[in-house]
Amino acid sequence: MDDPQTPTPYAEQIERLEGLIYLLKDGREIPLRLSRYSDKFHGGVVPEDDWLQVGGDKRPPALAFTCIAQTAERLHFNIGGTGKDAQKKLGISRNGYLGLYYNAEVTDFWKLEPLKWTEKGLMCRWRDHRGHTVKALPDRPHYEPGVFHYLNVELGEECEFLLVRVK
Repeated sequence: MDDPQTPTPYAEQIERLEGLIYLLKDGREIPLRLSRYSDKFHGGVVPEDDWLQVGGDKRPPALAFTCIAQTAERLHFNIGGTGKDAQKKLGISRNGYLGLYYNAEVTDFWKLEPLKWTEKGLMCRWRDHRGHTVKALPDRPHYEPGVFHYLNVELGEECEFLLVRVK
C-alpha cells in the first residue's frame, strides 16, 4: 500500500523547473558544461560556444525544463537556458551535437525516460524527439586537464543522466 505522505514525483508537480544535469559514469556524477570556442589548443572538433559537454569539476549551468506531456514511460520537455541564456533552447546541430540555440532555431522537444527517483533527483535516459538516446562522445584534446565528452544523438556511448532540481 502506498504511503499517502510520499509525494508523487511526476510531471504534474514539475510543470516547470530549473535543474542541473550530470552524466552518471563509473559511480560518478560528471557535470554538464557549455563549451567555449577557446576550449581547444588545436586539432579535434573545435566547438562553438554553448555546445553541451560533460566534464570538469564546476557546477553545471541550470537549465529550464517545461513539461509539455507525460506518458507512462516518458516525460516530454522543452529545455532552455536560464539567466543570460534564457532566450536559448536546447537543440541539435546537423551533426547530432546538442547545444543551446536561439528560440527561432529550435522547435523540437526532449524526452526523459525515468529509471529511478532518488533523494538527489531523477536518474534517466535522455532522448531527442525522435527517441534517439543522448550519447557521450569523447573530446580530445581539450584545453583543461581531465576527460570531457560532447553530447550527441548520433555518435558515442549510451549513458544515463541525473537531473537535480534546483528551483
